[in-house]
Amino acid sequence: MCNKKYSIMKHLAIYPILVALCHLCLMSCSKQESVTPLDPMIEKVNHCGCDDALQQLEWLRNTVIFMETHRGDIHAEICTCKYDEGKDGFLTNYCVSCADGFVNLHDCQGNVLVSMGGIAGDGYDVYEIDPASIHCIYRNYHIPKITDHRWYLARFVDRATNTSEAPMWNGRLQYYVIEFNPDGTMSGSGVNSLHGTYHLDHDNISIHIQTVTEIYDATGWEDRMIDALNAAIKCDISEDHIRIYYNYTNTYMEFRALDESMED
Repeated sequence: MCNKKYSIMKHLAIYPILVALCHLCLMSCSKQESVTPLDPMIEKVNHCGCDDALQQLEWLRNTVIFMETHRGDIHAEICTCKYDEGKDGFLTNYCVSCADGFVNLHDCQGNVLVSMGGIAGDGYDVYEIDPASIHCIYRNYHIPKITDHRWYLARFVDRATNTSEAPMWNGRLQYYVIEFNPDGTMSGSGVNSLHGTYHLDHDNISIHIQTVTEIYDATGWEDRMIDALNAAIKCDISEDHIRIYYNYTNTYMEFRALDESMED
């Protein structure tokens, strides 16, 4: 990830050759074509003497155009960094999800100083990169967020006993929907109405349910859910579901993305 020190494993020996060929092709791309980061939370960055390096450096803009062209085929990203005691640089990764991928370190002119990792790559000690300086300025893929959907409770899972239980009521799955807002507040609706706050730091989560208003009686699983939310310690997020762990990660609640048709 962009906010952590890279620990990239090795990649295919042919990859540096392909990237070099791609880089030559990119230099012929249109200078007028602008690029937009996929993630709206990514802001303009002042780097290499540019107010907006992503738009102003031609080689970098063309690199993004190439990555955009292959969106869906590869997960690629660009990060800024500092190397050799304060020099501005860029890290390009053309295959984030590859088990043996590698990362290129570029100077401000786009020259590849070193390819780190990969079967044909160099080690990480050729240039000293400050891990705290690494900041993602572009990616061609979406990182799922807890705020992407409204979520309904699908099941309780106990990994110690390898059992799961759905929140049933009168023989039917009882939909209980929760929503996490970007401002750190959250709400839920179903057999009761609840409001609270949450704090998410990478995969660590804490939830504090502040108010609960009973709407109608159910089977008691709603109290179990509230207790579990208040005890939440970890959250795994994917495109279509989230898992909120509690009780030292032996147990979790699985919430799935709510489809609009389910609300009719």
